[in-house]
Amino acid sequence: MIAPRKIEREKEKVVSNCGKCNGRGCPACFGYCSFIDQMAASEIPVDYWLREMDNFYGEENFKGAIIKYIDNLEEMYDKGLTHCFAGERGRGKTMAACCILKRALLRNYSCMYTTMVDAVTKLMAPGSYSFRSKVRSTDFVVIDELDQRFFPSQGSMELYGNHFENMLRSRAQNKMPTIMCTNSPDTGQIFGGEFKKSFDSLGAQFVCVLPAGGKDARKGKERL
Repeated sequence: MIAPRKIEREKEKVVSNCGKCNGRGCPACFGYCSFIDQMAASEIPVDYWLREMDNFYGEENFKGAIIKYIDNLEEMYDKGLTHCFAGERGRGKTMAACCILKRALLRNYSCMYTTMVDAVTKLMAPGSYSFRSKVRSTDFVVIDELDQRFFPSQGSMELYGNHFENMLRSRAQNKMPTIMCTNSPDTGQIFGGEFKKSFDSLGAQFVCVLPAGGKDARKGKERL
């Protein structure tokens, strides 16, 4: 959840920096402030609210694939494919996923951003029905930081993994677009044990892997 104070501060920046109304507020300001509320409700990280693909400095093939996805958003929704952005840290996976969510919000789709750890924690918590229902009914869902290092043991991987895999499979079977981001270039290394078999089966049927290569942009001027 985004802190309410942070949301209000970001809105204040929008109004104060507006070159049309000199900080007094105008339809454009209020429109973007409303969009901030939508991004916050979708839990898109604040760091990505103002980032756009026009300023993406990652690998060109990956950038082109994301722009194509955005330009064909309605078609991607109808197909309901699951995409996995796979690459090392700093390749722009989260930024790309958030840009897709922002465009979807502008097209009046419902959106959700979460990390794997947060998703699994909520799935395992008492009274998790509301979260499960939200995941099933949200148009575009991004699940970031898909990584086995967050599972402390093989047993926990099996326990949490079953819930996580069921969530992904439910969305895939109902043709609801899901985007996963992992720092493992080889998606076969994400999970192990019996869950690996289930995840590999899911991937073979429903998941399209999109490699995110290039250099680590965090070492330069731009952070992705």
